[in-house]
Amino acid sequence: MSLFKKLFGKKQTVSTSNTKQENPTPSKKESNSSINPGVQEELKKMMNQMQGPKKSVEQFEFELLNDSFARYHSNPGYRTEIEIQNEKGEVVPLHVALHEYYQEWQGISSFWDRMSLLYKYWDTQYYEKLEKWQIVERLVKDRYAMKAIKFHESAITQEDFQDMRLVVALSKLYRAMDSYENALNYAKGAYELRPDLAIVKTEYATVLHLSKNPDDQELAHKMIQEVLETKINEHIKDSDEKEIPLLNWFLFSNNYIDSSIFAAVYLQIGECDLDTWSAIANDYYWCPVFRYQHSVALSDAGEGMKAIAKLTSLSDEFPWYKPGVLACIDGINQIRSQLKSADMMEDAMKRMEHYKSVWKK
Repeated sequence: MSLFKKLFGKKQTVSTSNTKQENPTPSKKESNSSINPGVQEELKKMMNQMQGPKKSVEQFEFELLNDSFARYHSNPGYRTEIEIQNEKGEVVPLHVALHEYYQEWQGISSFWDRMSLLYKYWDTQYYEKLEKWQIVERLVKDRYAMKAIKFHESAITQEDFQDMRLVVALSKLYRAMDSYENALNYAKGAYELRPDLAIVKTEYATVLHLSKNPDDQELAHKMIQEVLETKINEHIKDSDEKEIPLLNWFLFSNNYIDSSIFAAVYLQIGECDLDTWSAIANDYYWCPVFRYQHSVALSDAGEGMKAIAKLTSLSDEFPWYKPGVLACIDGINQIRSQLKSADMMEDAMKRMEHYKSVWKK
């Protein structure tokens, strides 16, 4: 069945969620030299909408000291302060002291690409101090799965597997690599040792949901429901707030549920709007399955060109993820057929065909 039931059509009405987003997450820019003027105009309009308002110095400092620092350490509660002095001993504003980072940061529209840039700064300060599980998470969440594989092969020993955080991180890594059996091996092993840990139970449920076995999927939903109920009950005990929107539990925050798969599941069940998908995507842009489902949501909402752009960037970053590449090829063929342009997005199509050829080797 084709991913895109109707690539260009009337936008469907979808229900909204309580989650909002400040900065939409765009896909990487795609060369459109072979696209006809009408589609070029649509793409230009789309990219302009994605850019959003000009970002401020205050936003730069907040994302550096809060968002990126916490995510870099895989610890939602982490915050820091920096004081940089010049040769005269005078304190220099961060956007001046880190001028090159700030300049590049200003030109990046997507949240996770800005995080990726700021990670590079934190690498100069903290990389050697990170624990091994944090390094794996840092690389996976920054979409450097291949580098994480090399780190696994060269730096992780059998003794390191005593840390369940590392085992869970490796399961995420192999999910990003679309290597189900490897992910299951780590997630199941961790669960057999520490079924009491929420992060372990969450990851095992996440991997089981990807199984083609209905019994595994049923168990996965039972387990994630148990995790949710436990967290909700603990929250009610410790807070005056009696109710939190379901998807808020999947946003990067203290005691959150780190499951890209169930985040997508609940977005689908709730028929959430595209703003909500984009907000949640800020935390799960590293997961090819989530990004694929996001493209489906875009297509179903009548945003065909955005869906194609997302599939193209997904396939370029995760060329081993077959559903994304095949859906991208299908989408490009539909555009060509509908607009009667046999060579539209030719460069992208050549890349997709190349990815397919590598699978056979």
